Amino acid sequence: VQAELPAPTQAQRRRAIQAVIRELHSRGITSYTEPGLGPGGAGSLFGGLSTDNWTAYADLAASGELQARVSVLLLPAPMGGSAADVREGLAELRRPESADPRLLRAVGVKIFADGVPPNRTAWMSEPYPDGGHGALCVHGDTPALQVHELREMIRLGHEAGFQLGVHVTGDRAIDLVVDAFVAANEAAPRPDARHYVIHGDFIGPSSLAKLSAHGYGVNMNPAIKWTISDLMDEVVGPERSAYQWPVRSALDAGVRVCASSDAPITEPDWRQGVASMMLRESKASGRPSGPEQCVPLADALRAYTSTAAWQDFADGWKGTLEPGRAADLCVLDGPLLGLDPHDVTRMRVDLTVFDGQVVFER
Repeated sequence: VQAELPAPTQAQRRRAIQAVIRELHSRGITSYTEPGLGPGGAGSLFGGLSTDNWTAYADLAASGELQARVSVLLLPAPMGGSAADVREGLAELRRPESADPRLLRAVGVKIFADGVPPNRTAWMSEPYPDGGHGALCVHGDTPALQVHELREMIRLGHEAGFQLGVHVTGDRAIDLVVDAFVAANEAAPRPDARHYVIHGDFIGPSSLAKLSAHGYGVNMNPAIKWTISDLMDEVVGPERSAYQWPVRSALDAGVRVCASSDAPITEPDWRQGVASMMLRESKASGRPSGPEQCVPLADALRAYTSTAAWQDFADGWKGTLEPGRAADLCVLDGPLLGLDPHDVTRMRVDLTVFDGQVVFER
């Protein structure tokens, strides 16, 4: 059915992007990441991850109508794709140029490695309570062939000079991805690739140590933790559920941790994300899940600001409030430090400044 739906026009795509940006401004957000645009997204709903959306963004930037800073992960292959798809997609995409790279630029390549834990499709080393280990979601008739394909997909992206952001959630799949990062770099050394694990739900100590040693990162989802922690007790058992998204362990290991909403999975509300990192409470029951993984306010804020700028290769010009940095600034009502974590979600945004102009006021 999805394949038969009419594709939006470029004008409709531009209007949709502008509507999204207005909503983000209302939440004090002026910079965000498109988590995959390219030929691998041609089959997504209304082509929302397709190359056509990259064209719509480029048109808005060229006409001066793109009122946000957008970093794009290129998507050369679909979920279930192969190394051949990555090779073909990269040849088609190249690295798109933008007249103002601080406004719109491609920063890396997105690859899908496995599924998601609530669907029991994350590839886990220990079985789910009701059976099965999940699986990789790449081309291949056997697990061994899938492992080979995923390693090759990562090698191709690395050797093409791209940062890699790999969607991977199960501990077994994460170990494979991190080892593939390391192997690709050993074969073709790059001093500052900044590869990262997207989601990293059940990342273990060994993979955290390797990410830290090689200067790679992880992008976690605290608002999803807030939303599904009670459900995950049933899916993976209480002990593994409490560990899901181990922010404290990652920071202690020296890994750079970013946070994101994974919208539309959760609303793009950084305040809820900050509160969730500090409290790890369940939305449904209020019960803390893995309180030993809580972090203080400063660490949570860095996950949405300075560390996110590092992930974007933009830490030289955004992410902190310093002379010469981009004026992506939220002014909050009341003192920020010392707030009760529950109050973070109720902070009032007074205004957002974008390149010296007020674009949102409430």
